[in-house]
Amino acid sequence: MVECQKCLDPTSLGLFLVAVVSFALAFWQLVGQDGAYGLPSGVFFQLIGLFAIAVAYFAYKAEANFGFVVFGLVGAAVALTGFGMGAFENIAFAITFAIAIVWSIFVKTPKFLSLILVTTTLIFLFVGIALYIDPNGANFIGANTDYWHWLIGLAALFNFIFSVYLAFAIATEKAPAV
Repeated sequence: MVECQKCLDPTSLGLFLVAVVSFALAFWQLVGQDGAYGLPSGVFFQLIGLFAIAVAYFAYKAEANFGFVVFGLVGAAVALTGFGMGAFENIAFAITFAIAIVWSIFVKTPKFLSLILVTTTLIFLFVGIALYIDPNGANFIGANTDYWHWLIGLAALFNFIFSVYLAFAIATEKAPAV
């Protein structure tokens, strides 16, 4: 087997994974099915999380430190969501992503990456608060009278939009990554 001479930065792939999970979450939170809001399956979150952890490994191999840390965090958070992570774990990830926003600004990553971290922070914060208020998850599964599913869905929708834009900007090197 031949080792790569110049390893590619897997950031674009990682961002597309973030876009996929964000779109699915936004769809279930904003549109729902048969009048009931919900979540994608646990297995979906587990697999996307494992793929994101693989992207983190490849970012490490490509010496992309920020990508390694952020995609490792994203992978862990998404996979643990699939395993039924609770309120305080979601809030802990929200705080960690908030710290990553500061790091992102400090190391001057593209502004869209900082925006993705903001929307990711909001998703985990909103889910954590919603689970804290109602540990049974009725705030986003079947409850049509609350606003948490709207907040989660909007944050996920913006996360999807920002992730797709930045993924294409990096992959094609045509659009400005800003």
